[in-house]
Amino acid sequence: MALVTVRDGQQLHVRVLGRGRPVLMLSGLGMHSGHWLPFIWPFLYRFKFYLPDFRGIGQSGHVRFNQADIFQNHMEDVQDVIAHFRLNDYLLAGYSLGGSTALHLQRAGGFASVSRYLHIDQSPCIGNRADWPHGVFGARQDELFSQMHRLHDVLVNYTQFDQLAELPEQARRQAAAILAEVLTTISGHSWLKPLLAKALMSPKLLSKHLPLTQVQDCVACLSAYTKGGHDYRASLKGCETPITVMVGMKSPLYAPAGQMAIADYAANVRIVRLHNSGHVPLTDEPINFVRELGRWLKA
Repeated sequence: MALVTVRDGQQLHVRVLGRGRPVLMLSGLGMHSGHWLPFIWPFLYRFKFYLPDFRGIGQSGHVRFNQADIFQNHMEDVQDVIAHFRLNDYLLAGYSLGGSTALHLQRAGGFASVSRYLHIDQSPCIGNRADWPHGVFGARQDELFSQMHRLHDVLVNYTQFDQLAELPEQARRQAAAILAEVLTTISGHSWLKPLLAKALMSPKLLSKHLPLTQVQDCVACLSAYTKGGHDYRASLKGCETPITVMVGMKSPLYAPAGQMAIADYAANVRIVRLHNSGHVPLTDEPINFVRELGRWLKA
């Protein structure tokens, strides 16, 4: 692990592995850099991978957000990682939240040194718009955002606590009930709701199995997503960098049509359809994911 001091003086942990051409890989929400390891292992002899742990996650779990817009925060951290390692003519991959962070970087003019980009199961516009029905959770976005607003309104009263597991029992009970609603809505399995509500009451389970466990981080993420995130379609129109879009064709979070619409904006786009994958192709189709990752790396 390498330590990178970012612009607010805090330090991010970055895994650096392999040798050869540099590849910067940006993780999804709640995913630490170690989750990439089984998939990049076959390519370590030809590529040098830089795998940052985002703020609040993994070895960077102690690093707090310092601004309201988490996408801007993550993007600035990525800029600092790029500058620290002096990356140039490098490959960039972003999955889910990492994909939004990468597009935020592109909009800020940060693709000048990116030779090609791999975009994994993420929409180029997170919130629905009058001309865009393909934001997170599609036609049911209002339902999901309503639940997330309610969770935000509970947690914002307890930001003096560090961990979700430390909340007073009544607050933890409220948060667990709403979290169960959110996860049930996303999964589509109504029978999960009472099981999740009960399980999430456990401080031990909260601390081990949620993507984010810090109260302030949860508040920041909920606020960023329910405000509709960012729309990167306009900036993609000026993007000449070759882009591969890897689409989970059964993704419940982002409609495949919206993901593939990136080809309507950027100039040089290749679509890879993973027909048996949902939002997490790394685990839904690991063999196909590794095969397509290798094809992109060696293109």
